[in-house]
Amino acid sequence: MIRMKKLHIALIQMHTKPYALEENLKLALKLAKEAVKKGAELIVFPELFDSGYCISDQDKHFAFALDNNTNSQTIQALSTFAKKHQIHFIACSVEKDKNKLYDTAYIIDNKGKILGKQRKIYLWGNEDKRFARGESQKIFELECKKTKVKIGLGICYEIGFGEIARNLALKGAQVLIYPSAFGKARTYVWDLASRARALENGAFVLACNQSGAQDDKSSAQKLHFAGRTCIISPKGELLARAQKKNQVLDYELDLDEVKKQREALPYLKDLALHPLG
Repeated sequence: MIRMKKLHIALIQMHTKPYALEENLKLALKLAKEAVKKGAELIVFPELFDSGYCISDQDKHFAFALDNNTNSQTIQALSTFAKKHQIHFIACSVEKDKNKLYDTAYIIDNKGKILGKQRKIYLWGNEDKRFARGESQKIFELECKKTKVKIGLGICYEIGFGEIARNLALKGAQVLIYPSAFGKARTYVWDLASRARALENGAFVLACNQSGAQDDKSSAQKLHFAGRTCIISPKGELLARAQKKNQVLDYELDLDEVKKQREALPYLKDLALHPLG
C-alpha cells in the first residue's frame, strides 16, 4: 500500500492575556477543537500561549517542569485533548529546570505524552534576563495518521537566524516550525524571514504568532504583536495567512513538495558536497 505524504496542520493565532492562564487555555482548546473539526493532525500554538508573553515579573510562578510526571495545568489539558482526538500539539511555555528558566517549545504526541522539547537559544532584548539559553538543536519525527514527518523547531526571534534553519534542514527537517510572540514593529522581518527560511532550505515554514497587544509591567509600555501567522511552501510562496486576532489557519501540506524543491534547487545537496570552512 502506498503511504500518503499529506499532513493536515493548523496554526492557532491567539490574542493572549498576561497572567490569565485559565482563560488562555480555554481559548486555546476552543480553537483547537475547531482545528480538529477541520481535520488537523498537528496543531501549533504561539510562544508563551498559556501565560501570555508579558509576565517577566511572574515567570517563576508560571514555569513548570517539562516531563510526563508534571502536574502542570497546561500539560494536563493539552495531553488529555491530544490523546482524545489523536493529534499532535506543538506549544511553547516557560520551562523550569532546577534553578533555571527557559523559553521552551515542546511536542505532545497523539498518545498525550511529551515527545520532546527545544529551548530557545537566541534570546531577544531583555529575554536574557528572564531565561537561560538553550544549547542544542534536535530533529523530531512525528507519526501522524497519514504519514511520518520530520520537524525542526525555532522560537520567534530565531526565525531571523538562517543558521538555525539550515542546520535543522541538513539534519533532515521537512517542516520548520516557529511558535512566536513577534513584535509588530518588525513585521517586515517576519514577512521576509519566513519566506527566506523556506526557500533556502526547500522546507515548509509554519510561523505561528501572537496577535493584539499586552501591557508590559517591566517596561511600563504596551507591546504590540504582528500577528500575520503564515504557512510558507518550500518554494518560498505564501500559502495562507491569518487575518483575525483569534484564528485557526489550516492547510494540508504535500510533503512530496519538499523532495521536489530540493531536487529543483539543490542547496542542501551542494552544501553537503562542498561544505564551507
